[in-house]
Amino acid sequence: MDAILQGLSGIFEVAVIAGLGFFLSRMGFFWESAGKDLTKFTMSVALPPLMIYSLYSNFTHDQLIETAPDMLLPFASIFVAYLAGRVLAKVLNITKSRRGVFTCTCCIANAIFIGLPVNMALFGEASVPSCMLYYIANTAMFWFLGAYLIVKDAGGDHKFTVKEMLLKLRTPPLMGFITGVLLILLNIPLPHFLLTACHYVGNIATPMALIVIGIQMAHIPFSEIRLDRDLVGAMFGRFVLSPLCLFILLPFIPVSAMSAKVFLMQAGMPAMTNMTILANSVGADADYSTMINCVSLMLGIFFIPFYMYLLS
Repeated sequence: MDAILQGLSGIFEVAVIAGLGFFLSRMGFFWESAGKDLTKFTMSVALPPLMIYSLYSNFTHDQLIETAPDMLLPFASIFVAYLAGRVLAKVLNITKSRRGVFTCTCCIANAIFIGLPVNMALFGEASVPSCMLYYIANTAMFWFLGAYLIVKDAGGDHKFTVKEMLLKLRTPPLMGFITGVLLILLNIPLPHFLLTACHYVGNIATPMALIVIGIQMAHIPFSEIRLDRDLVGAMFGRFVLSPLCLFILLPFIPVSAMSAKVFLMQAGMPAMTNMTILANSVGADADYSTMINCVSLMLGIFFIPFYMYLLS
């Protein structure tokens, strides 16, 4: 019961801040490109120092090495969800031009922009390293598996080279995470004033990310949403199939208690926004992908307390 109340409390915190962004956006408080600009600020400025501070606050050299094997579970669960998603797409007879986006929805989550602030609200800063382990696996699998399927949806011949995929993985939060890991592994201490600065700047990340989510929700085309088989099936894959795959694998790939909780939450986060960006750029069904992003964002508010119930 305490876990459920903790989960609901965390959801209320998230909902209030995201609701503020929604309200201010509807009131015309933000400029036209506010969502894009604040997203860039959060990803490039606030998240990297948060990674460094959180690692230094929660890990020593030996603890970091002990935690590294936990990354195997998210890689395995995402791959299993990928296979299950492909099977589900055939069983439900999903439109062929949407099967890549559908399968990607089943296995790839919004692990950093939504997953990180939600897990921090629920479990505190100690959850950040586990969030990043899942984020690394999630991002790698998106560009090595998901991107291929979405390009295939468009009927194009483009194939991502290893170099292109590695460049896509080189995001500011990941670079901040890697920097923090290297500093700890090399036993390089950071001055107290620098860690404090990282803490202050990093604290901007969570509320800013949630306000951006509110801004995005304010622009959801509710009148254009159609609950057809393709959309309902994708929501089943995102909120049931994906966390179920991780839950089933958990007894076979044991991880720390914190990682187990965080990974389960991450597996059930809304769909990845980069999926829509890629679909639009390669000529795949961007409208379908946008609809998935919008609906999964709204449903996440109801599913996250349910996951907390499972954890209890």
